[in-house]
Amino acid sequence: MPGQSESNSAELRLDPGRQIDGYTDVVDYLRREMALGRLREGDRLPSERRLSEMLGVARETLRQALRVLEGSGQIVVHRGSRGGATVQDVPADRRLLLEAVVESTDKIMELVEFRMVVESAAASLAATRRSDEDLLAMESAQHTLSNSSEQNECRHSDTEFHLAIARACGNEEIYQAVEEARFKMFDSIDVLGFDFMRDASLNAHERILEAIRAGESELAAAEMRAHLAVTRTEFGQVILAQQEN
Repeated sequence: MPGQSESNSAELRLDPGRQIDGYTDVVDYLRREMALGRLREGDRLPSERRLSEMLGVARETLRQALRVLEGSGQIVVHRGSRGGATVQDVPADRRLLLEAVVESTDKIMELVEFRMVVESAAASLAATRRSDEDLLAMESAQHTLSNSSEQNECRHSDTEFHLAIARACGNEEIYQAVEEARFKMFDSIDVLGFDFMRDASLNAHERILEAIRAGESELAAAEMRAHLAVTRTEFGQVILAQQEN
């Protein structure tokens, strides 16, 4: 939630899990975490020293990345001994971003279609490969989503549910594909003011979870396809509304 302390919010969620070389990699990584809801409005990033250690980059490299994010309006950096970087939720120029998103309508819908293919396969595999720990992760994400009211919290819980399913496949390529597709899609669509439909997602997730828990691979795949088909329709309506404005 906004205003959480550094030690129990952003730092606990930051884990690149990959090689980060230059400042552009740092920018891409932090933007990805924002788009996936793991970094949220009001989160204070770890100190420069700590964050550079976590990401494995020099402090000057990190400073370059923070300057880019500050320039785009995604963070605010407060100077001084008690300063630091805080995540913002205000795009630098919403009008330009809206134009860019509307122009990439076909690409966004391709991403939804890609998710339907990959995540239905992931749900099918998860139904036969999932462990008790995997089920607990899905149930935990559901519980958090049911108690969330703020947009970023809902998005983060939704992401955790879908990634828990991908993780249950035991296939790193599938996991990375699911995470990348979600990042690319929501990084674009968020600027359109997409309203996360919590109750609809909760109900769809519960049907998917029940199928996975029961080991019904075909049903799990079908429920995931149905869930993402609704998402595709909702996205299409949002984009169409923007095109008509």
